[in-house]
Amino acid sequence: MSGVTGRQADLAFAKFAVNSWGVAASVTKGIYFQSDGGLHLQPDIIDDDAFGQNFVESSEVGNIQAPSPSFSALSRFDDYTYIWDALAMGSPGAVTISTSAAGQVTSWRHQFDLADVIDGLGLTAAIEKVLFVEELTSAKVHGWDEEDGDRGLMRVTYKVTGSKTTNISSVNINSTVGGATYPALGNRIMTRQGVFRMNKNSAIALAAGDAVKVEKLKFGWERPQDAPHVFGQDYVDEPADSGFPTFELEVGYPRMNTVSANSLYAGLRDATAFKADWIFTGTFINSTDAYSKTYQFPYLQLEDYQAPLVGANQIKPKATFKARMAPTSPAGMAFIRPFRMTRIMTQSVVAF
Repeated sequence: MSGVTGRQADLAFAKFAVNSWGVAASVTKGIYFQSDGGLHLQPDIIDDDAFGQNFVESSEVGNIQAPSPSFSALSRFDDYTYIWDALAMGSPGAVTISTSAAGQVTSWRHQFDLADVIDGLGLTAAIEKVLFVEELTSAKVHGWDEEDGDRGLMRVTYKVTGSKTTNISSVNINSTVGGATYPALGNRIMTRQGVFRMNKNSAIALAAGDAVKVEKLKFGWERPQDAPHVFGQDYVDEPADSGFPTFELEVGYPRMNTVSANSLYAGLRDATAFKADWIFTGTFINSTDAYSKTYQFPYLQLEDYQAPLVGANQIKPKATFKARMAPTSPAGMAFIRPFRMTRIMTQSVVAF
């Protein structure tokens, strides 16, 4: 008899009600993560090594450790990860029509800005493993990494801290997960669809001439969270910010040239401030708009630069930038928070 395989598993989620930590929501939206992120029940097993016994006797179960899975997926233009983006950033703007024409599919613009805090925001996730459903009752999404992966595909990994898992949920069962709405599998975001542009923070608005040839690119950010165990429950209470959010952009260049050598070396020496955007453009939704995903960074400071020599190969510089709050909004970017994300897609439902 064959066993259960991963191809039989489904994962779905739902945003829980405001300030409903520890209360499961019924999952409604499917999402295409490629693993369970290491999610499993982790109780603290309490052993007593007191005097008067030759061997440790029976143990007890203490608190449940806060699950911290990292859910990874291929980036897509039009799936439900935009809700995870909004939960982590905390401030999705109202969805607006981007382009609407008679007889054509309407495109919608989703703009996400960073909120100061993400208190009260979170989700319930449930994974159907055929023989049971593993439910993560409550979880905070507090950041993600987006980077190029194998074969020119982009990959996103969400950072999560949760309450506890259970396989005896009365809210999310096999039929609940199976009845969730799942987006189309295609429409993946690829490196060939992307362009990275950068110039000085004080320069004119970014234009086509500011495009930089980049071989490797990773943006990672996180809101550090605590995990407080409180009296009266075995799982952690809702996590809250426990430090300043961090925003890091790692750039790898295909070879050293004037742009990736002298200007960056000088930028590191002088703490030069830059601005940048990272734009992916997919297929057309209608005659005017294509699917797109855009990151904008109004104030980037160069914090590390290396130009390693490896044999007689090309010198491939690497630079690490930190995104900061801008003193004023630069040309072409009417905001000052460390980054903004904008997605154009066919989803018309506001994330919250």
